[in-house]
Amino acid sequence: MPLILAAVSTVLIVIGYFLAPPGVSLELAQVNRSLCIVTAWILGGAGMVSIRGKLDVRRQEWLQRAEVGLAKRMSGEQTVEALSQNIVSFLCEYMGAASGAIFVNRDGTFQRTATFGVPADAPVPSQVAPGDGLLGEVARDGKVMMLKDVPDNYLYVGSSLGRAVPRHIALSAANADDVINGVMEFGFLNQPKPRKEALLSRVGPTIGVALRSAQYRLTLRRLLEETQQQAAELRAQGEELRAANDELETQSRALQESQARLELQQSELEQSNAQLEAQAQELEAQRDDLARSQLLLQQQARDLEQGSRYKSEFLSNMSHELRTPLNSLLILSQLLADNKAGNLTEEQVKFARTITSSGNDLLVLINDILDISKIEAGQVELQIQPVRVTDIAAKLEGTFRPLAEQKGLSFRITAAPDLPEEIASDPQRLEQVIKNFLSNAIKFTAHGEVTLDLAPRGEAEIAFTVRDTGIGIPAEQQQAIFEPFRQADGTISRKYGGTDLGLSISRELSTLLGGHIAVSSKEGKGSSFTLTIPVSLSEDEVRPLTGAAPERRSPSVSSRHASATLSAPAASAPESRPSIIKDDRSTLTAGSRLMLAVEDDPKFAEILYDLAHEAGFQCVVAGTADEGVIMARQYLPQAIILDIGLPDHTGLFVLDRLKHDLRTRHIPVHVVSAGDYVRKARALGAAGYSLKPVKREELVEVLEGLESNMLEPVRRVLVVEDDATQLESVQLLLGSRNVSTVGAKSASECLEKLRSEEFDCMVLDLTLPDASGLDVLDQLAGDTSIAFPPVIVYTGRELSPDDELRLRKYAKSIIIKGARSPERLLDEVTLFLHQVVSKLPNRQQEMLAKSLNRDEALLNRKILIVEDDVRNVYALSSIFETHGAEVTIARNGLEGVQTLEQAGPQGFDLVLMDVMMPEMDGLTATREIRNRLGMDHLPIIMLTAKAMPQDQEQCLAAGADDYLPKPLDVEKLLSLVRVWMSR
Repeated sequence: MPLILAAVSTVLIVIGYFLAPPGVSLELAQVNRSLCIVTAWILGGAGMVSIRGKLDVRRQEWLQRAEVGLAKRMSGEQTVEALSQNIVSFLCEYMGAASGAIFVNRDGTFQRTATFGVPADAPVPSQVAPGDGLLGEVARDGKVMMLKDVPDNYLYVGSSLGRAVPRHIALSAANADDVINGVMEFGFLNQPKPRKEALLSRVGPTIGVALRSAQYRLTLRRLLEETQQQAAELRAQGEELRAANDELETQSRALQESQARLELQQSELEQSNAQLEAQAQELEAQRDDLARSQLLLQQQARDLEQGSRYKSEFLSNMSHELRTPLNSLLILSQLLADNKAGNLTEEQVKFARTITSSGNDLLVLINDILDISKIEAGQVELQIQPVRVTDIAAKLEGTFRPLAEQKGLSFRITAAPDLPEEIASDPQRLEQVIKNFLSNAIKFTAHGEVTLDLAPRGEAEIAFTVRDTGIGIPAEQQQAIFEPFRQADGTISRKYGGTDLGLSISRELSTLLGGHIAVSSKEGKGSSFTLTIPVSLSEDEVRPLTGAAPERRSPSVSSRHASATLSAPAASAPESRPSIIKDDRSTLTAGSRLMLAVEDDPKFAEILYDLAHEAGFQCVVAGTADEGVIMARQYLPQAIILDIGLPDHTGLFVLDRLKHDLRTRHIPVHVVSAGDYVRKARALGAAGYSLKPVKREELVEVLEGLESNMLEPVRRVLVVEDDATQLESVQLLLGSRNVSTVGAKSASECLEKLRSEEFDCMVLDLTLPDASGLDVLDQLAGDTSIAFPPVIVYTGRELSPDDELRLRKYAKSIIIKGARSPERLLDEVTLFLHQVVSKLPNRQQEMLAKSLNRDEALLNRKILIVEDDVRNVYALSSIFETHGAEVTIARNGLEGVQTLEQAGPQGFDLVLMDVMMPEMDGLTATREIRNRLGMDHLPIIMLTAKAMPQDQEQCLAAGADDYLPKPLDVEKLLSLVRVWMSR
């Protein structure tokens, strides 16, 4: 500015020189004007120098304030990030920069540690390598670099209202001792003054030192922490070493003491070494003796095993040889005792019954011998399961009360109030022992009473005590009675008979059951036998009896009574036992309605039990087919729910036996099963059929239907017959106090009555005036609005193959039975109406008995009997020929296979196959029939007299459909044949 003023003054002076008025000396004017110009420039120069000095002072003050402010912001122990943020914030604020960023040197790479005014999403690199771009050049050279008019997208400046791009950039380095510790970048919206460049150059070393110090502090802090951690570890190790040192000192002292003892022992060992050498020689000799003894024992074990095998084979063969003639004896004597032909006198029938009774006694002897042999051979396996004590008591009472009353004895069963509700044991073996006690008590008691007392013994045991007022047992005989074939009176003049095996078997079974038997008796006063067993016996606690019998105690005798105790360790009760299905057999009340459920599934049986109670029935449950038949005959329930898939036989076998028994054929049976045997079950007389899974509502309807049948004693039968005389005859035949018959003489009248009325059964003649009986069946099958009952075709003419084919079409929708005689017609009608035979008129009862004896199911059926024993052949032939079957005989398995091969697949309806036969046994023959001949659908029932374990499994595995042991139960055999033949 001063120089400008001097220049203006000079110009004005020069202009004034030329514009001066005349009269002034030119030389004086020039001198004067020159001096003025010189003075003006001198004054301008002096002013210029003065102004520059003041500006320089202000610049230095500005730089010093920046250094002081920056030093304050960098003071204190700060982290690298906090220090970087303070540096860039201060410099941006002080220089007026719009944005800034600082990068710190970490292991040769400069990483961004702080920014100012830069948006978070701005494209600013997180790290920069030396030489990477302009900032990398500054990081490598350490020079300040100023950039002008930078392009877009270089470094953003932003706030909440927007963002912009700085037009000027300043780049500088922070170095210390020629080491660049960081680089900085600042963005300016306007061109920065030179002093800002000087500021960046001036504070660079200060910032470099500060950054280096911060990094040193970070390193020192990390090292300090590591040192402290190592010091703590060293202290812990020192403590461990100190403890180890103490332990080593203790061990050292112990080793010194041990060494002293070892030295003493060494001397003792040296003294005894000689003795050991002598003993070693003796042991060597004993070892040789032991080796010879072991060889001898092994030979004896082989001999014992061979003897046991010979014994098993002998028992098997003996059982077969005894049961084979016994089978024919029992069958033929039973046929004579039944006297179906009515040609025997009462005395002859009595003789036949005596033969049957003697044969059964012989069978008991055979079974006792097999039982004791199996026990001694260790072949008895227990089936442990929950058992209700009251069920056992009820079964025993039902068996022995009639026997006691028949002999004039009083019979009582008492149970303690704290008796456990159920126990875990083998019910079959348990009942076998108690039955033996009761049988002996009744056998040896002439007058007085026999009692069975049930009481707990502590918390883990239960006692079954049988007392009698019989002959008693002498003290010297109380141990002998438990030996096989021994009796208290063993003389040839003894009063009481028997095999004398029962108590021996009972003793061994009590040991298997984890318990013991105690006997207390006084001669002439009576005896008491007590079986004590665990309340709960698990499979692991069962004591196997292998080889020889276990060691037995000798009896101990008291002053008044002699007492012999045969003990085994009492099994401890397990914590839990599986639950069983409870039924009402122990709480049955007179006059109550009773339902029998024959079902092996415990869960479904429990559902049936609950539903029966809801419907007002008491309920008893059977788990097998044989048990179901027995309980039906014993309890005579008002209704039966039956399963088909039972473990021993099919449910159809149960249904057949019930419907062929005059005592049980009236009981309505509803089948609930997973198998589809609807047609067969209904034909056998089932009241209804439900397929599993079945809904609860359907079961409720079933029980309600059974209940309604009980409340409707009068049954209605529709008789369709065009002949008036024949119609009247049929109505008279079927009518009774509980059966009402309605006649229809034409097909149209029949259909009209079926539409308007309900009937329980329909008897249909095939020859009608307006339409054939087959046409009536066609309309019944096609019209779903007509509710039709089971149909019995009653006609005198032979059916043609076409007629039979048309009848088969309705087999799944209509129950059709043929009847060619009045007896057969009455049989089928009473079966479907569930009539009680004993309540029928005498004439109808006689006709029913005649029909059942004839057995239409076996009439003209072809049965092949494969049996080598002529006595059994005669007995079996007598059974089936009596019922109208055609019997063919094969003497062995090979002959049976050849007979079937010649006859073809349709040659026979059923095969009865013996197991033990010459040339080819029954198992091999059955496999040949199934595999080589391919006759998979031909029913085969195996008959065997071996009665050894796994017989049934072997027969079924060979391909047999069912299995019966000899001696054969005739009724059971006939029922199985009817069931399998119908399939």
